[in-house]
Amino acid sequence: MLRGFKFQVVLPVAAVALIMVSIAAIGFSFWAMRHEESSVRRQVADNVTSVRGVFVTTYTLMDERVHLGMALLKEQILVRGGAEKGAPVNVAGKSVSDIVLGNRGQAGNFDIVDYVTRINKGTATLFSKDGERFVRIATNVLKDDGSRAVGTELNQTTRAYAALNKTQPFYGVVDILGTPYITGYEPLISKSGDYIGITYVGYKAELPVLSQALEQSRVLNSGFVAVIDSNTVRYAPSWITKEQVQEHIENKDGSWVIDRAPLPEWGLTIVSAYPLAELHSVGRNIAYGVALAGLVIGAAISIALFFLLDWKVLKLLGGEPLVAAQYMKKIAAGDLAVDIGVSGEHSDSLMSSLKLMQMKLKNLLSAVSGAASEVSEQSRKFEISSATFTRSRDEASAQELLRQTKGFGRTLSLLEKSIARFKL
Repeated sequence: MLRGFKFQVVLPVAAVALIMVSIAAIGFSFWAMRHEESSVRRQVADNVTSVRGVFVTTYTLMDERVHLGMALLKEQILVRGGAEKGAPVNVAGKSVSDIVLGNRGQAGNFDIVDYVTRINKGTATLFSKDGERFVRIATNVLKDDGSRAVGTELNQTTRAYAALNKTQPFYGVVDILGTPYITGYEPLISKSGDYIGITYVGYKAELPVLSQALEQSRVLNSGFVAVIDSNTVRYAPSWITKEQVQEHIENKDGSWVIDRAPLPEWGLTIVSAYPLAELHSVGRNIAYGVALAGLVIGAAISIALFFLLDWKVLKLLGGEPLVAAQYMKKIAAGDLAVDIGVSGEHSDSLMSSLKLMQMKLKNLLSAVSGAASEVSEQSRKFEISSATFTRSRDEASAQELLRQTKGFGRTLSLLEKSIARFKL
């Protein structure tokens, strides 16, 4: 059953085609999985770049306004004749030195700070230096209850405080009462050269575009991009809680891919995170899909090749090649009686040609056999006529011998023509 042309020739060819297509499909599936992983990494990088762009653009635009606001505030101080250290005053229960501008104390006086923000928006403050402390004595920075934050102190853990404590100006992002501000701080030096306080201008870091960038940062099903500081999660997408963000970025079990991109100007860090399990799942699904498609295509090609070769080759052969070889062996051995079966109705097939050759060989043998019998008969008659002529030597015997000789010649000529149909 398995010895026919289909199984000895066509089936192996189809199987090789299936194996080759399957190997190619499996190889492509691995490439597709690696490509998907690279795609996820590019997506994460693009998301981080987008979020970083929001901060960089916001800082660039607001930093220019901060410098303009600081110039306006310092101009107002100079217009009033410069600053002097005043007498101790009580500000929100704290005793600090007043700052005098144009013979007028500034503790509780909001004219200058409100003028600066009215012209240039934002917030402005005058700090009084009290030892290691800097206390707000005139400000329009508001507390949570909506009141002015007079009497509050500059946070001594900020980068701004570290610079100002060395009598150096500071421009950058500072957390003020729990809210990030793009700020400018400069030491306030009295006319006598004493370090008596600080001038401040700042703008609340309004980042409306940030929410949109974070909302669009979803990676796979659960991946995200968030913004953190040294202690807490500051900004996160709406579809994940800050507690969940903190839990994932701690990554205690190593099941998440975590990347951090610092924002030194803001004192923040952009964190991207996505679960390895989801990445591998997507990669496997793509790989399985590609491999399955390759197997299906390979099987279809192999089946088509199987039937195409079977149909085309067997059409030319007119039967199984092995059977044809057996027929030819029998014919070569002299067995012209073998019954040659022909598949299909194709007169130009190998089996049809073989059957035609068998028929012609039969006809030849029949003709040769008939001619041989005729030659044998003519030879017998010739011998009789020759014997009669030898005995009598009369005219009738001579004529009979001549006639038998001519008949013998015609028979040999017929035999010669029968054999001449085959070219050697």
